[in-house]
Amino acid sequence: METRREAAVPGGRRAVTSRVDDNDTLRVEWPQPDDAEIVLRHAETGEERPGADLTGLRAGIWLASHRGGPLMTDDPGFSLDGLLTYAETPRDREIRAFRTTAGILALTVREVGPYVEVTGVVSDDGVIEVEGLVAYGEPYAGPARLVAVARKGPEPVSGPAAFSGRRFGGGVPIAPMAEAQARKRAFWDLHAEIAGVRLPLATRLDDVTDKKTKVRFPAQHVGRIRVRPYYTETDSLAVALSVEEETS
Repeated sequence: METRREAAVPGGRRAVTSRVDDNDTLRVEWPQPDDAEIVLRHAETGEERPGADLTGLRAGIWLASHRGGPLMTDDPGFSLDGLLTYAETPRDREIRAFRTTAGILALTVREVGPYVEVTGVVSDDGVIEVEGLVAYGEPYAGPARLVAVARKGPEPVSGPAAFSGRRFGGGVPIAPMAEAQARKRAFWDLHAEIAGVRLPLATRLDDVTDKKTKVRFPAQHVGRIRVRPYYTETDSLAVALSVEEETS
């Protein structure tokens, strides 16, 4: 998870662990009992908010203090299982706890919408297959489609998929995308579609930053056209097609 840089802060109370519960309550474990109130301060506006109830916090970064000093922590705040559980609740705002580079407990608040959190990608045998879980939205059930939408030009390409509660699985053929190739490079964004609703595919709940350069999926070829899934700068799943030069 991304951290923010602040000058080192001496002293201050120290928390063992800190988590944001499903009901947007900050839960802190202390090395010994402590019932004093936590105060949150918005990093940009200076607005202060007392207590552990996080309902209605404005978007941005909030720094925690306790008994008049910064609330220090050794806990990075990351738990993939916890974030997956948190994402099971439909919501339009995500709150995460993290530790700044100065060791202060902080919260990041951002607006979110329903999407499919990708948990697996297979690129092989002329198909791109995807598995995932619905995040921040209602569960679905029944037949669906995995849809590839070109950023310019061709009509969407789709393949069979299905939802089972929060689980999603589907595949899309690469040949129709390659056949529609009219430029040296083309890009297609992937979506899960059911009952006319399209959900973006992305991987945003882990702690891997800069997936676009760090995560590499195998490429397939349709003639001279190279087809490779990749992550965008916003961690969405997309497909890049490029025409390879002929070799003599």
